[in-house]
Amino acid sequence: MKVISTLWGIVIILSAVVIFFGGAFTYEHFAVAQYRFEFEYPKNFSDISQSPRILFEECNHNGFPEKCPDINNIVIKDLTKKGEDATIANSNVLQGNYWEKPEGEKKTIGNVPYCLYKNSDAAMGHVFNHYYYVTVKNKKCLVLYFETNISNCDLYLPLEEGNTGQAKNYANCLKNNKDQDDVIKNILSTFKFTPVE
Repeated sequence: MKVISTLWGIVIILSAVVIFFGGAFTYEHFAVAQYRFEFEYPKNFSDISQSPRILFEECNHNGFPEKCPDINNIVIKDLTKKGEDATIANSNVLQGNYWEKPEGEKKTIGNVPYCLYKNSDAAMGHVFNHYYYVTVKNKKCLVLYFETNISNCDLYLPLEEGNTGQAKNYANCLKNNKDQDDVIKNILSTFKFTPVE
């Protein structure tokens, strides 16, 4: 167990191994003690620099849940904390095409209303999908961020006759990409607010 103190509470991280869809994943359990929120996420599911994060900040939440909150400033602040130039982060996020659905997409997970903001970028034969699930607690936005990484399996094509290693790598690439939707559903199923006793 790892306990991390932050300005907005304590994050507790536990590890567990879960057998899921025929594969073994080591899951980390994230819990924000102050807001009684927790979720699980597979270790090594994405690049180490893109580990899941929980952000809790002031936001324009008026009208939630009928209207999704504006999280642009939260995302810009997070990107600059990670080392991105503030001017570039500001310019990118405020572009009209940064989010797949600029108004957010309403979701209900475990009877809790959320809004999903998603964007994607590509580099070196991979597509990186960035997910921001946001809900409102104590008049602030609680944002859960995680990323998936989909490989471009076409890099293995055309398959060479008799090259069993290439064929195996291609098949594994297709399977890993296909399994990502199931892994994401599993992550979302662990979102939980523990009621105050």
